[in-house]
Amino acid sequence: MTSPHAPVRAAVAGALLLALGLAAPATASAQITGPDTKPVAVINGDFALPAFTGTGPNWTAVQGWSVGSTNGSGTFSGVARYAGTVSGHPDGKTAVMLRLPNATTHSFKQRLRGVRAGAQVTVTFDDSPSVAAVCTPAALSQGQAYIVEGDGGQADARTTAPDPDKKPGVLGTGVWRTGQSYTFTAGEHEPLLTFTSQVPVADNARGDCGPLIADVRATQIPPPVDKTIPKTALPASQAFYGNDRRPVADAVNHCASAPGTCSFTPQEAYSYTYYEPAKVNGDTYINCTRNALTRDRPVTVAGRSYGDLPVKAGLPGGAGAASSMAQQFATGAGTAPSWVTSITHNVTEVAQPAEASWVETQAGRRRTEGWFITSPAPADPHTEWRLYTVLDYPATELSDRLYQRTGPMTGSEKQRCQSNRPAAATPVGADAPAGFDRAS
Repeated sequence: MTSPHAPVRAAVAGALLLALGLAAPATASAQITGPDTKPVAVINGDFALPAFTGTGPNWTAVQGWSVGSTNGSGTFSGVARYAGTVSGHPDGKTAVMLRLPNATTHSFKQRLRGVRAGAQVTVTFDDSPSVAAVCTPAALSQGQAYIVEGDGGQADARTTAPDPDKKPGVLGTGVWRTGQSYTFTAGEHEPLLTFTSQVPVADNARGDCGPLIADVRATQIPPPVDKTIPKTALPASQAFYGNDRRPVADAVNHCASAPGTCSFTPQEAYSYTYYEPAKVNGDTYINCTRNALTRDRPVTVAGRSYGDLPVKAGLPGGAGAASSMAQQFATGAGTAPSWVTSITHNVTEVAQPAEASWVETQAGRRRTEGWFITSPAPADPHTEWRLYTVLDYPATELSDRLYQRTGPMTGSEKQRCQSNRPAAATPVGADAPAGFDRAS
C-alpha cells in the first residue's frame, strides 16, 4: 500500500525541483483552473451504475460508457468492474478494469457532453494496478501501462504504480494514485475521451489482468465567442446518438417525428444579435440642377435565414412554423422568428445642388446556436439523440438601421453634370440664321 505521506513528499520534491530550475516528473498533466473554468458532466463517472454486488469482477455494461465501438455498449467482455469494497480505493470507489490492448475492440470511452471544439479540457481520475486474483506478482511489479486520450489532444501513455505486495491467486488491495489529470484541447464538439490498456499479452492473463480507473471527473475552459464568422459560412450541424456520431438527417428524422420528441436548448454564451455591415440600398441620386430637390424614396430591407438542416426540419423556413422542430426551437429559444422578411420604409430625400444622395442600410440579425436533445432524457444514455446546429435569421428584437447620406459628387459625376445638353441640330445648320417662314 502507498504511504499516507507520499503525496506530501511528492509535493515537496516538485517544489524543490522548480526552485532549482529543473522539470518535475511528468506523472500527470497540470490541471488548468481559473475563473472561466466550468464543470463537465461525465455520465456515470463513478461507475456505480448499474448497481452490482460481489467480490469478483462484474461484466455488466457500464451505463453511459462504450467499449470498442461507440455504437452502444460494444463488447460485453470489454471491461470489468470491481466494487469499492474490493477495489482498495481509499474512498471506496467502484473501479473499472481495462482489458486487452486493442483500441478497436476494448477501449473504454465516452463523449464529453457540453464541450465544444476549442475548449481546454482537464480530465481527473484515479488509477491503480489490477486487484484481480489471476494477476501474477511479476505482472504488477513494474506497474501496468495504459493510454488516456481526448479527441484533439495527444495520446498520453501512463503507467500505474507497482504493487510489490501482490500475492498469487488472491485478490490484491490496489495501489491507488488519486487526482491523476490529463489536459487537452478539444478538436471537435463532444470530444471522445478514451482509456485503453497497454498491458502486453504475456502479463494480462487473457485480458483479465488490467489497470484500474476510478472516479472520472472533468472541467473545461470554453473557447471565446467568434463573431467574425459570416452568415454564409456557419459551422456544420453535428449529430450524436449516445457516444456514436451519426448523420444529421438521422437526428432530424427523430426530432421531427413529433413536437415532444426533442427539446431545444440554446447556448446563450454563443448566441447573440448583431448588425450586418452597412451597404448601399438602391440608386444614388445626383442633383445636377441649381435648386434643392426633394422626393419620396421607398427603401426595402429584405432578409432571409441561414442554416444547413435538412428540409424535413423546417428550419430555417422550409416547412415553416408548423414543423415539430420549429416548435421545439421557438419554445427553447423563446422566440418565433420571421425566417424571411421584407420591410419597405418611406424616406424623404433632399439633395442640394451639386450633391449626391443615397441610402445605406444595416439589417439587424440574430444568431442562435444550440442543441436539440431527446426529451425527456432516456434511462439509457446510449439511446439519447443530440443535434447541434447554428441558425442565423432576421432579428425580431433588433430594428434595421437606415442611413440617409449626402455628399459631394465624384469627379466623374461632376463631369457628367457639366456635359452639354443632348439636342438635335437646327434644320438650317448651326451657323445659318433662322428664317421667318414657319409654315413649311
